[in-house]
Amino acid sequence: MSVLWFDGLLAKTEDAGVYFLPDADVDELLEAAAVNTFPCLRVNLRGCHAREDLMLRLAGMLAMPPHRVLDWSQFPQAIGEARPADAPGMVLLLEHSEELRAQAREEFKLAMEALQGASAAWAQQGRPLWSFIVLDESEFDALG
Repeated sequence: MSVLWFDGLLAKTEDAGVYFLPDADVDELLEAAAVNTFPCLRVNLRGCHAREDLMLRLAGMLAMPPHRVLDWSQFPQAIGEARPADAPGMVLLLEHSEELRAQAREEFKLAMEALQGASAAWAQQGRPLWSFIVLDESEFDALG
């Protein structure tokens, strides 16, 4: 992909949601987020195996108190409250999710549904929230 492609994509609020991203495209995405003045929060999920750890990591990256994310139904509202008021949008990069996806597949799915719900809530306010799950190229190729 290219920075220009991502730059145009990030501006499309109606397309914002949860997507897989090959690790080779992370730098271009980061640059496009900067061009769009979108904060980009990187969530390192290495060693994350369960719901509680995932919620703590997300709360920590969003500078939220851990009790704000006790279940996934609270997440869309909590992430909305954590959004910088002057940010036109935001990008979340979830990296190193291999263990979580392998050991807590259902919880990972619930988290992605909560992120998708948060994107829909942000879209109603005219702001895009993008979530990208970064995958190794070999994993990304296996999806297709």
